[in-house]
Amino acid sequence: MEKGIAAIYCRLSQDDGDLGESGSIQTQKAILTRYCKDNHIAIGEIYCDDGYTGQNFNRPDFRRMMDDIDVGKINVVIVNDLSRFGREYAEMGLIIEHYFEEKGVRFISLYDRVDTAKSKDNLIMAITNVMNSFYARQASSKTKAAHRARAQDGMYLAGHALFGYMKDPNDRHKLIIDPPAADVVQTIFQLFADGVGYVRMTKILRERKILNPMAYFNQNNPDYFKSDYWRKPFDWHATSVRSILMNQAYIGNVVFGKTKVKGLFDKKRIPAPQEEWIIVENMHERIISRELWDTVQQLMKSRRRENSKGEVQMFAGLVKCSKCGSSLNVNFDKKKGKYTGFSCWVYKNYGKDRCTSHAIGWKTMNQLVLEDIRRNAKAAKLATPKYKEMLIAAKTEKKRQETEKCKRELKTVDKRIAELDKIMNKLYEDLALEKVSEERYQTMSKGYEAEQSGLKERKNKLTEIITKAESVYESIEKFLPIIKKYTDITELNTHILNELIQKIVVYEKTDNPDGSKSQRVDIHYKFIGYVEMKEMFGLPMVMAMAKDVEIDDALVAEAKELAKGLAG
Repeated sequence: MEKGIAAIYCRLSQDDGDLGESGSIQTQKAILTRYCKDNHIAIGEIYCDDGYTGQNFNRPDFRRMMDDIDVGKINVVIVNDLSRFGREYAEMGLIIEHYFEEKGVRFISLYDRVDTAKSKDNLIMAITNVMNSFYARQASSKTKAAHRARAQDGMYLAGHALFGYMKDPNDRHKLIIDPPAADVVQTIFQLFADGVGYVRMTKILRERKILNPMAYFNQNNPDYFKSDYWRKPFDWHATSVRSILMNQAYIGNVVFGKTKVKGLFDKKRIPAPQEEWIIVENMHERIISRELWDTVQQLMKSRRRENSKGEVQMFAGLVKCSKCGSSLNVNFDKKKGKYTGFSCWVYKNYGKDRCTSHAIGWKTMNQLVLEDIRRNAKAAKLATPKYKEMLIAAKTEKKRQETEKCKRELKTVDKRIAELDKIMNKLYEDLALEKVSEERYQTMSKGYEAEQSGLKERKNKLTEIITKAESVYESIEKFLPIIKKYTDITELNTHILNELIQKIVVYEKTDNPDGSKSQRVDIHYKFIGYVEMKEMFGLPMVMAMAKDVEIDDALVAEAKELAKGLAG
């Protein structure tokens, strides 16, 4: 029998870690080399795929071996066992029983006692291949379950730390901040919040000679990348900027399962439904504040078109139509090079059947919002306690009595639930002691259980109402330090608007009895929503606010002017 020129093929995947030393590449080489020596088989080449799954055949050295077979360099393939060759029984059968036979290649599996030169009827091989395929599916399922369990515990599972972080030297599943990269992340978020679009931002990053994430990684791991991509170290792209802006890791969250493999043997990754994601909050120090994160996410959801300068107009995504709820289009005069106003895009595209124009001038909008921010900022700065009380009253006064009633009812419900627990325990004891019959017990317990179930549902509803009411206080506490910063602003910009404003609702113009027109514009602030200033402040209130705090003459004068304006 012609011995031929042999290919020794070895493989070990990450899933095979529990095989120990007997399954190592080194051990496979030693066993197979010894076999060839004992059987006088010439070794042409040793092929090794270390760290590659057996669930498909897209492995570099396996492909190299097949190429060598194609050109006639190899006519014997020897493996330690069939699972080292692969774990996908259908394709293995095609390769071994058809392709190898066609090419005249002898196949040997030591452990399984398979040698195609000695027997053409390799039933054991077919059975073993099926078993290996089953094992692969089982191992894959176990691996996925283990990864999900680790993710649910908040462990960071990626091979490398996210840009902006490094792995904790004491815990490879935890992230710690990498200051130089974290500064870049903060810059990207802040620029976006200030109205800088994706394209202009990439230009800014390039001009500032800021390393892109891949180049930065390579700087700290110079031997890792084999490609030359990193050699364009300042080459930023809109997609990489967008991926940074969307990553929840920057607010301290660990997110697992955003993508998944298409199938067991097709390892192409596809997006996973969001409901399948695992999100564990506050697992590491955040780089981006929650407020800045919320601002950026709101902006990303809005339609943001950049002008020729790469800038996004400051009201982008904020101005809404009161009737159809869509964003108002901004109008731009190209000749004059400035924005002129807003109008409903639904009306513009579909006409009166769908909506009306809801048009408002740019200058008018700018002035309205500027004055409203200054009014609130001055009121908050001049008398924070009073302003806070009035905000709370404006947001909760109508529900205050209802909330107090709910709290009283909740105490009664809790008391009755506790009473029913005691009653049902006593009833069970009476049944055990045969003080009541089984029939009597069933009748009474069903009634008590039904009552308790209804009470628990009512408790959940009451708790929800109270929680929503109390969250107003927390929201106002978050709002106050932000609004106070803008007492003295003289003009608006993207940063101010995105930090303060949730939305601006524009109504259609209405005719007044005197022939003039008026237009309602509701400004909804972040945390507190829409508050009608004239409902909050009258002249006596504002003056009282000024008397309760120590302020200088200039602020008193401002308060008086503010009072006049609000009273009017």
